[in-house]
Amino acid sequence: MPLGFSEIYCHLIWRVAADSERMNKATQKILERYLLQHGDDFGYKPLAVAVLEDHIHMLVKLMSGVAPGALVELLKKQIKIFLVEQMAVKSPPRWDDGYGIVSVSRAHLNVVADYIKTQWARHKSGKINKTLERTRA
Repeated sequence: MPLGFSEIYCHLIWRVAADSERMNKATQKILERYLLQHGDDFGYKPLAVAVLEDHIHMLVKLMSGVAPGALVELLKKQIKIFLVEQMAVKSPPRWDDGYGIVSVSRAHLNVVADYIKTQWARHKSGKINKTLERTRA
């Protein structure tokens, strides 16, 4: 990674493909821990992560030189490799081609982090933010 200064925060979301297996609770916990622990490997500092059965939300600070779209595509690929090679998952989720990226100001980091941390309750109640759930134009 370049050694330049960067202060770019963004919310990332991507979904499991409609015809793919969903992630069970064990896989969700494993992936949440993986994404929280491996940020340095992929060029981000994790601020909040939520892995649901059919999609993933992340709030990250990007390291210098990291393009957010390239990061999402890299994470999709690396998660599959991790699940198959390290966790011996026979049918890892297949990811939808789309993803969503929203820039987040420093002043709104806590709001977005809280949104991510309350994903399960929000989806159950239907109180979601359409912008932060969007993965298509």
